Amino acid sequence: MKYLMIINKKFIAVVFLLSIMSQAIAQATTENIKPLMLATMDLPPYGWVDEQGKPHGIIYELTEEIGKRSGLPYTHKIRPFSRMLLELKAGKVDLLSSQAHQRALNAGDKLAVQFNIDVIAGTKKDSGIQQIQDFRDKNMIYHQSASYPQLDGMPRDIIFVKGYQQILQMLHQRPNVHGAVFSEPAYYYWMKEISLSPTDFGNVITIEANKEQWIFVRKDYPEELRKKIQHIVEEIHKEGMYELLLKKYGKK
Repeated sequence: MKYLMIINKKFIAVVFLLSIMSQAIAQATTENIKPLMLATMDLPPYGWVDEQGKPHGIIYELTEEIGKRSGLPYTHKIRPFSRMLLELKAGKVDLLSSQAHQRALNAGDKLAVQFNIDVIAGTKKDSGIQQIQDFRDKNMIYHQSASYPQLDGMPRDIIFVKGYQQILQMLHQRPNVHGAVFSEPAYYYWMKEISLSPTDFGNVITIEANKEQWIFVRKDYPEELRKKIQHIVEEIHKEGMYELLLKKYGKK
């Protein structure tokens, strides 16, 4: 009997020790899992925070879905575009959404196409513009710092404006403006926001179709996680989530 009691005490001690070791390993594993750090640019309708502090936006929702499907703890911040590129380069952000221009390529690595976006030009009502060539010798509005090879040498004058809302208002109100270039979501979103409709404008001209919007990751992002995130992004792309969000945020 005494012998059995000694064995039982040893067994209990071993079980207790294993329990402590298991808890320690679990805690260490949890501590080693770093949150996935996501960022979205602060530019409606792609990303913004409302007066109640709630985030919104087409790119915000698409990128938020990556975080949800990753199974990892994650943070998601909305940042001015230049700042989020600097944070990606500095390792303060793991991934973000951008077109593949040189600034993004300097900050991180292309991982997968998040969605394909159309670049369009809205036109003045009754302007008669029906194709790109009709913008020759016309006055146009571009988003600040934008350039479009398809339109090189055509406009008589180009006005550069900071925000898409102002661009749409100017196209509608100024008699000497014939067309303005938008990414498709911005055109329909701001039309809805300022209570206008397609009947208030002329034809929509496609400047560039299916332009790729990429998920970029920081340059030292681990290979195993790259493959996992790439698979998630490709899944979301195939499911057509962008097209659904485009309708949600304005296009009918």
